[in-house]
Amino acid sequence: MPRIYFVEGEGGREKEVDVDEGGPLVDICDYHRAPIAFSCRSATCATCQIEVVSGAELLEPPNEEETELLDILGGPPGLRLACQAVVKPGGGVLKVKPAGS
Repeated sequence: MPRIYFVEGEGGREKEVDVDEGGPLVDICDYHRAPIAFSCRSATCATCQIEVVSGAELLEPPNEEETELLDILGGPPGLRLACQAVVKPGGGVLKVKPAGS
């Protein structure tokens, strides 16, 4: 079972979530009220851009839409779009925070 830590704000508070089967990160965020902002939910605005602090191997590779927008944004490695990222099933720990926080 993947465990996800969402790091909040400058104080570094963490919200811990266990996810039975993995799945779209946007759905996980919605269900658990994770501190990630969303707007378009379709890889066009980058509002949900996150930094993967650790556990990147627990995410499926970026799809074409996510890759295209991340290339346009030109940020450092380790950035993803929470609206497009998919958590793989299985064990492990994923730690993410809003980009720029």
